[in-house]
Amino acid sequence: MMKNCKFLMALMLMALPAVGGAKASDRVLPQEVAQLNDSLKRIYAPDRRVELFDVDYSLADHHVMLRGVTTSPEAKQALVSELRKKGYEVMDCLKLLPDAEPLEGKVWGIVNVSVCNLRAEGDFSSEMMTQALMGMPVRVLEHDGWYRVQTPDRYIAWVHRVGIHPVTREELAAWNAAEKVIVTAHYGFVYSAPDVKSQTVSDVVAGNRFRYEGRKGAFFAVSYPDGRKGYLLRSMAQTEAEWRKALKQDAASIIATAKTLMGVPYLWAGTSSKGVDCSGLMRTTLFLHDIIIPRDASQQAYKGERIEIAHDCSNLLPGDLIFFGRKATPERKERVVHVGMYIGQGRFIHSQGDVRINSLLPEDELFDAYNLGRLLFAARILPYINKEKELNTTATNAFYAVTGD
Repeated sequence: MMKNCKFLMALMLMALPAVGGAKASDRVLPQEVAQLNDSLKRIYAPDRRVELFDVDYSLADHHVMLRGVTTSPEAKQALVSELRKKGYEVMDCLKLLPDAEPLEGKVWGIVNVSVCNLRAEGDFSSEMMTQALMGMPVRVLEHDGWYRVQTPDRYIAWVHRVGIHPVTREELAAWNAAEKVIVTAHYGFVYSAPDVKSQTVSDVVAGNRFRYEGRKGAFFAVSYPDGRKGYLLRSMAQTEAEWRKALKQDAASIIATAKTLMGVPYLWAGTSSKGVDCSGLMRTTLFLHDIIIPRDASQQAYKGERIEIAHDCSNLLPGDLIFFGRKATPERKERVVHVGMYIGQGRFIHSQGDVRINSLLPEDELFDAYNLGRLLFAARILPYINKEKELNTTATNAFYAVTGD
């Protein structure tokens, strides 16, 4: 299909003026097409961080060529169907992601570096959007020098080819099923031999996952997604079985983990022990307890149970997420721009400059007047893990499945 599209596009582009669907629709698209485009985007891809519906239209009379990309087969089908109902002759060159043919079936990947930077575009100078950790499965959507991928929290961004090891669904299932070693220390190294004086293979951070290959003295023997091998101090990690046996998902344990990141610097889009932004601190802390939540504060804010915060914080529970930003007015919606975790007694832990603890209570020595002035509401998410979409664990998230289906 795509080969035919390339050939036909070469013949038709001179006759069909290109029209940017989403950005230029109100200005240049026929109103009925612009309205259809916007309607389908609202239904199938309201948040382009997790779903794509980026359509370019080339029109001449009632002939239309569709180009661009989407992750929604339903949106693509609806678009073509509705255009034909409106009397358009449609040439469908809209790419449905993942684009399996050029990927040769390897529509999955496994993160292959300790902390993998994901960017808005396939370029090192592009804005960093989020990060992923060693051993984490990702869905590969397309390859254009860089890989466009989707993480287990559904975030879509671009990664350099070194960052992931592409695999088939069956190969990913084998990786997911294999016994793992989970890094629990915030920072360390894998060595080429069971000796800390040997050559380093890579660094590691908390939450990294390796294939378990055995034990040798004070070390785990481990292998990477791409097959490299090395040795990791057992004091810095646990086998996955040991880790799961000791795993706790109560508020006190989660807050204790957040406090171990105190002083870690703020890093825009950061989600690791090396640096975190505000929502990255929440994402990372919970992931270390095997809890997967949406990536950004504005996504996290609308999960679980919304709590309107009492002036003395008496209706909050430790572990609640508290959100800050612009309050709603009759003219505009509220806007969430910051998040912290409530730890009790009016205090919250958050990343602002670095990871720190502040208070919402004026009488507290850690009082934060600035953030109190933009306080919005809280969300109680812990009771809803594995009960609400996008609040899950590696045991229930499809990216971590152990079958090839």
